[in-house]
Amino acid sequence: MKNSADRKRLLPGASPKLEADCRRLMSLVHEEVLAAFPAVFPAPVLRNWRLAGQRGLLAAGVNAPARLYVERPGKCLRPIITAAVLQGLGRDPRGCPGVLGAIELMEAATVSFDDLIDGSDTRRGGPATHKVYGETKAYLAYQAAYNWAYRAFLAPELKIEDWRRLEILASLSREIFAYGYGQASELFWTAARRRPTAGQYLDMSWDRIRFLSFNGPFRIGALLGGASRKDLPLFEEAGSWLGMAYHLHGDELNLFPRSADWGKPLADDITAGRYTYLYLKALELAPPAGRRELAKALGDAGISAERLKNVIDIVRTSGALRENRRMIGVFYARAQKNIAALPLAGEQKRFLSGLARYMAYDRKK
Repeated sequence: MKNSADRKRLLPGASPKLEADCRRLMSLVHEEVLAAFPAVFPAPVLRNWRLAGQRGLLAAGVNAPARLYVERPGKCLRPIITAAVLQGLGRDPRGCPGVLGAIELMEAATVSFDDLIDGSDTRRGGPATHKVYGETKAYLAYQAAYNWAYRAFLAPELKIEDWRRLEILASLSREIFAYGYGQASELFWTAARRRPTAGQYLDMSWDRIRFLSFNGPFRIGALLGGASRKDLPLFEEAGSWLGMAYHLHGDELNLFPRSADWGKPLADDITAGRYTYLYLKALELAPPAGRRELAKALGDAGISAERLKNVIDIVRTSGALRENRRMIGVFYARAQKNIAALPLAGEQKRFLSGLARYMAYDRKK
C-alpha cells in the first residue's frame, strides 16, 4: 500500500521526472478545470434562455452536481495530453482559452453518467454524483455539463481555421454516439446475463472509451496545434490504442488494487454484474468448478467478503491475468508506435511516451 508521501503525488507510481513534468502541465490545467462549469449560470445566459428567475434552482439542481467531480482532485490526464500536444506543435495552451477545462468537464460528465448506469457508489475519493444529488439531478447535470463544454470550441476567441473547428465538433458528436452505443451493449449484456465473447467485449470497449481514453485529447491538441490533415490519424490512433491499454489496466486494478486510495469499491465490476476482458478470460480458462463459481458470483451484490476473495483468487490462478496483460502489451505497443511517429518536438514526444507507460502499466489508481 502507499505511504503518506505517495498519496500526495499527482500520479502515484510514476517516475519522479514524469511526476514533475505532469505537475508543470497541471499548472496550466488546474484553474481552467475549476472554471469549466460555473457555480451559477451567468445572468445574460439565463436571460437568453428565458430562465432569469430560476438561477437558484438551477444552481442547486444542475450547477452543483455538474461541478462535483471537477472540484475533486484528479489526475487530469486528458487535458494534460492536449497541453503536451499543443506545446509539441509549438502552440502555447494558454492561447486556447477554455479548451483544457472543457476536455476535463466532458470526462467528468460522462464519468458521472457511467456511475449512474453502473450503480457505482464512489468516485474520486467520495460519493458518486447520483449518491449525493439523486439520479435525476445527476443525469441532468451530465447532459448540461457535456453540452456546456462545447462552448469552448465555438468561442470566437479560439483562432482556428473553420475546417478544424468543424472537425472537432463533428468528432465529438460522432464519439458521444459511439459511447452511447457501447454503453447500451454493456447494459444489455449485464441485464440479460448474456456473456459476450472476448472479441465483442473489446469492440464494445473501443466504442465506449475512445473520446474519454484518449483519442479526443490527442486529436483536439493536433487540430488546435496546426497538425496537417494527413497526420491526424497518427494522433487519433495513438490515443485510441493507449485508451484500450488504460482500460484493461483499470479492469485489473478493480480486482487487484495497488493503492489504498483506489477510488471505487473492490471488485465492483463483479458485484454489479459487469463483464470485463479479464473476467471473460477467467471464465474461459479456469477449471470447471472455478468457472461455475465465477458465473454464480457475477452480479451478486451481497456476496460475502470470504467468497469474493475466493473468486478473485480463481481469476488470479486461471491465467486470465497473464492474458489481460498480454493484450495490454499489444495495445501499448501500437500506441507507442504511433507516438513515435507523431510530428512533435522531442521533449513532448518523450513525455507522451513516458505517460503511456504509466497509463498502461504503472498507475496505481
